[in-house]
Parts: sequence; C-alpha cells; structure tokens
Amino acid sequence: MKKKIIISIASTCIICAGIGTYFLLSHFSTKNDDSTIYVQKVSSLTGSFNTQNRYSGIVESQDTLDIAQDASKTITNFYVEVGQEVKKGDKLFTYDVSEAQNAIQQKQLDIEAQNNEITAQNNTISDYNEELKNGGDKIEIQARINDANYAIRQAQNTIKATQTEITQLNNQIHNSTVTSTIDGIIKEVNIDGGTDANGNTKPIISITQTGEYRIKGTLTEMGMLSEGSDVIVRSRIDEDKVYTGTITKVDTDPQTDNNNYYTNSSDAATKYPFYVSLDTSDGLMLGQHVYIELNNGQNTLKSGIWLDSSFICYDDNQNPYVWVSEKDHLKKRNIQIGDIDDETYTTQITSGLQNTDYIAWPDETFQEGLRTTSEMESE
Repeated sequence: MKKKIIISIASTCIICAGIGTYFLLSHFSTKNDDSTIYVQKVSSLTGSFNTQNRYSGIVESQDTLDIAQDASKTITNFYVEVGQEVKKGDKLFTYDVSEAQNAIQQKQLDIEAQNNEITAQNNTISDYNEELKNGGDKIEIQARINDANYAIRQAQNTIKATQTEITQLNNQIHNSTVTSTIDGIIKEVNIDGGTDANGNTKPIISITQTGEYRIKGTLTEMGMLSEGSDVIVRSRIDEDKVYTGTITKVDTDPQTDNNNYYTNSSDAATKYPFYVSLDTSDGLMLGQHVYIELNNGQNTLKSGIWLDSSFICYDDNQNPYVWVSEKDHLKKRNIQIGDIDDETYTTQITSGLQNTDYIAWPDETFQEGLRTTSEMESE
C-alpha cells in the first residue's frame, strides 16, 4: 500500500514537472519569437554618437616638395634615390653647366670687341680734333665726331647688357646644384620625366617631409566643413586614441577618383579634400586610416567608459543599471557611475560594464530572459 502511494506521488510530480516544463518552454518560445531585443556593443556607443558626421581620413606628411626640371637645362648628376632620407641643404641633382660656361667665354669676347670699338672711335675722334686744329670744315668734322660718340655710347650699352648676361650665367653655374629645402624622404626620382595618370608632368624629384603629420580627409559636398574648425581625430584601430587639431585648408577644386577608400561605390564620385593640422601626432603612422569629427565638446580625451545617459536606468532605490545581453538573453545588471557630463549627455561608468559587453536601449516592457540579437533586422 505504501509503495502504491509513493508511486502515485512520484507520478504526480513527474506529470506536474512535465506540465510546468511545457508552459515554461512555451513562455520562452513566445518571447523568442515575438520579443527579440536588439543590442549594441558598448565600444561602438561610447565616445562619439554622431557617427553620421564622421569623415574618413588618412595620415600623411605635413608637406610634399615637388621639384620640376628646368626644361632648358640638362641634368648631369643625381645624388639621391627613392627611399633615401635627406636633410635640408643636401644635394639632389646638378644641371649641365658646360653651355653656360661656353656662353660666358663668348660674351667675354663680345665685350672685348666692344672695348676695341670704343678705343677705335676715341682714336677717330682724336684725328677729327686734329683736323679742326688744322682748319678743317667745322660743321662736317663735328658731325663725324658726333657719330663717333654715338658709336661709343652704343658699345658701352652693349657691354653693360653683356655683363648682366654674364652675371646671370654665373648664377646659373653657381646654382646648378639643386638642394633640398626640407628634411624628408625621397618619394620619387623621375630621371626620364614623363606624365602622371592625369597627364600632368611628373616632378623630377618628389620629397615627403618627415616630422609632424597632418590628416587628409575628403568631403562629398562643399560647405559641410570650414577652415578654422576644431576637430578630433580618432584611430580606427583603437577609438580610445584620439587627437585634436584644426582644419587648415578645404580645397574648392573637386577631385574625381574611381578607386578611393572613401567610398564603396564603383562609380566616380566628386570629392573635396580637406586638411587637418594636429596639435600632436605622436603615435600616428604615415598612411594610417582615421576618423575625423567636428569637436562639439565631446571631450573625448576623458578616460574610461562614457555612455549615453539614456541607456542608464534606475530602480526604486535609485540604483543605476543597464540591460545587457548574456548568452543571447536579456539581463538587468547593476553598475556604478561616476561623473555626468551634461553638455554631451554622457555618464561615466566606473564598474559593472565593459567595452565588450552588448547592451539594449531600455524599454519599460523589458523582462529578463528575452532573447537578444546584435544583427539589425531587415525589412
């Protein structure tokens, strides 16, 4: 009899457990089907919340020195090669000066000939004066003297002009060796000249300046940014690394490029480059890709997690918490907060939340256990 009672009780428990499990699974199944909650990674929410106003940029040299060849001269010697580091004043190449040297010799002969002409005219004037003393025709002789004086003045003017030309040629010889005006690295050496993809004549030598970097960004519409605007520059690898700077130039001439990292479109897009001068470029690398944002007081140099305050909820005792995703299900997690920035409407999270966590924008209908997803639903 006791065994029958025990078996009966056990059967009843199993049936109840089965019914409870059924309703429980049905309860969660309903929530999974109808109440999947979208969550976002904390690291993507902190720092700047106006990502639509971000611009892509790239770290480049502060300046590039392009040296064009004088088409009237021939280069005889190159002293540098691509990749070589140069200092201000280092020799780059030398022009052929043999033609200038020959020209100077010829012009010196021309001056000598003009001096001989002046001497001859002076002797002629002396002869004319002797004729006057001996009673020659004053009118006729004076006319000859005037012609001789005019020939002398012409010769003197020719000498002055030739001396100026010799000075210019000497300057060419003195400046025949072209030197670098900046510290940098040789980017191009185009010994054979040629043109680039746009048909422009290539520089004979191009030097990338070393030292401080600047940021080059691109606009797709004029008027979105202006010179003198303060910006922040954020590393695309680690968004906690930020830099401050000022827009120093916005090109008004559009550039068209079909293969540019600023766009995913295969069609050509009109772009307007702009440039940012940084307060410091320590830690940046040439060619590194970055984000550029207008500095609207985000105070991005603050350390730690600064979360949009609207993500934070408070219980009846005013204890702060956020809705997090744990094992793809929603869970209420208590956090500790620090300072609050009213200007940017952000709150410092001192503990309870990591950049790798996923959180949901709060809703009064949330319950723990709802299924979560980080993938945006498509219509």
